[in-house]
Amino acid sequence: MKKTFLPILLLSALFVNQSSAQSNKAYAITAETKGNYNWTAIREIDLNNGNVIRTLYSNSNKPKVSYEFINNDWQANRVNIQSMSPTVNGVAAAAFDEKNNRLYFTPMWGTDLRYVDLNTTEMNVVVNGDARFSTGKRVDESNVITRMVIAADGNGYALTNDANQLIQFTTDKNPTITNLGALVDSKKNNGISVHTQCTSWGGDLIADVYGNLYLITFRNHIFKINPTSKIAEHIGTIKGLPENFTTNGAAIDANGEVFISSAIQTNNYYKVNLSTLNASVIVKEGNETVYNASDLANSNLAYRNTRNNIVPTTVKNNGIAIYPNPVVNKTFAIQFEKLPAGNYGVEITDVNGKRILNKTINIIGLQNEKINLPRASASGLYFVKITNTAGKAIFTDKIVVE
Repeated sequence: MKKTFLPILLLSALFVNQSSAQSNKAYAITAETKGNYNWTAIREIDLNNGNVIRTLYSNSNKPKVSYEFINNDWQANRVNIQSMSPTVNGVAAAAFDEKNNRLYFTPMWGTDLRYVDLNTTEMNVVVNGDARFSTGKRVDESNVITRMVIAADGNGYALTNDANQLIQFTTDKNPTITNLGALVDSKKNNGISVHTQCTSWGGDLIADVYGNLYLITFRNHIFKINPTSKIAEHIGTIKGLPENFTTNGAAIDANGEVFISSAIQTNNYYKVNLSTLNASVIVKEGNETVYNASDLANSNLAYRNTRNNIVPTTVKNNGIAIYPNPVVNKTFAIQFEKLPAGNYGVEITDVNGKRILNKTINIIGLQNEKINLPRASASGLYFVKITNTAGKAIFTDKIVVE
């Protein structure tokens, strides 16, 4: 959602100022009417309650649409595209680019990347026909793009159902599209593969402030993805959802929790705490049902501290990083990169030097280890030390526990 340590750093060095707080709104790809399954309408919703703020596009309203075509010889298809709805055959993947105020999306059965220019009051759709965005003829659901997000690096990422094609795209005037290839399962996934249809297709992507992506699948599994290594680590399954709830859309709300929607369940929206993976229902107004939403998109990033309007930094030393920092809900993760395999020690002490946690972690490659501090741990400053297989300290830094 989202880099050298010194033994002692000023507390202020943990933070980077941001220009604006996170929004509590998102764009949703919904059905035309509640309870239907044609995901062709684009609406802006309030993440406090899921209420519709405005409808940007709906086939039933038949608004005037203008098109601009880039990166292809569109003469053969221009007339056909202009005669159709921009969301023809439904949309399952969208991403909001806050910098340029654009909503990116791709039709489920198309092969092009589109965006709505939100700087105008008109429905102006730009169609990018760069062949590198095509994942093949979409007659097989495996190569349909159903997940998309704008990450902390400012690039967009789109992922096919089978996770065999992760596509990166820039959002500048001369966009570059790169097919990064297939995701790789972490060795710690315990048999739950990011490629398996029954558990890992569908859903949506979100991003954190450290450059990671998170895939929330339609069966409510969560994978953390490093877009550089393309390693996908299964970090758990959402708890507390109804048995028939499928996650199809996800967006970070202003409090850093994940607002999720379903394409088939219309009783409630839910929010998920990324540290505990517990879900809770969004309180509706009256007896209103919710729209079937196949995708959600906003610019918020996970682990951004909105209360102080700052983003914690991640500083790496010897291939080790800690996030989030400040720590929320007494839970954080340690990321290990390119370290020799073996047992590493993790020791956490308070400002008085009292040890509050000591554990051994077996490292077998690129991996993330979740650390749960004792529930009785008070808020404040703590120190983390990591030792290698020879017992030598290779990492020291401090964390702030909220």
